[in-house]
Amino acid sequence: MSINEVIMSASGACKLIDSLHSYCFSSRQSKSQVCCLREQVEKKNGELKLLRQRISRSDSQVRKLKEKLDELKRISFPYLNSLLSQDCETPQLNPVMEPLSWMLGTWLSDPPGDGTFPTMKPFQYLEEVHISHVGQPMLNFSFNAFHPDTRKPMHRECGFIRLKPDTNKVAFISAQNTGLVEVEEGEVNGQELSIASHSIARISFAKKPHVEQITRKFRLNSDGKLEQTVSMATTTQPMTQHLHITYKKVTP
Repeated sequence: MSINEVIMSASGACKLIDSLHSYCFSSRQSKSQVCCLREQVEKKNGELKLLRQRISRSDSQVRKLKEKLDELKRISFPYLNSLLSQDCETPQLNPVMEPLSWMLGTWLSDPPGDGTFPTMKPFQYLEEVHISHVGQPMLNFSFNAFHPDTRKPMHRECGFIRLKPDTNKVAFISAQNTGLVEVEEGEVNGQELSIASHSIARISFAKKPHVEQITRKFRLNSDGKLEQTVSMATTTQPMTQHLHITYKKVTP
């Protein structure tokens, strides 16, 4: 019953007072319910506020990650956008390279890679990997490592991966910023590639001890991440694991 209905139904001062008293009494009960509902609404508003804060923090983290990714792209390929037009059609993968199609894409280390060797202090590094093709019977690759704290460039190498037609025999041709050039050969079996150095050449003033042999293993794990393990032997150390890193794919 509304306040107007109470006034209209009451006759005389006493009846009006009694009616108002009854109404106020019933209103107290309603106020109690309203207070309870208000507390629930305030609680939900508090939860909603916390959720909005979390979403805002998440949006901020996503923006920062995107900025870092854009920075890495600029560092690695500062002229890429000017060399390739946006409407350029992607060439078809050469059928010869189909057994290695699982390696294609842009990959970022996740988590940072681990490096160790008897003559070095253990270290970690970030790495960005680009493995692509232009329709030729080979894959093009670049590996660009960065310091995890300063983001300064570290080891870099680039080259080509070839596959002997109608076989699983693979050749990995690499030039490194350490002054090393090598050819590794091996086999691809399913989503795993194992290769070992076939020949190594270096600049005349390369830092000692000299690398004498390198082995690598790439594999696509059950989580869809690419793993790389590198071992090497030098003039002073036997074959020993040197690097292990896992990458997540960020672009096809």
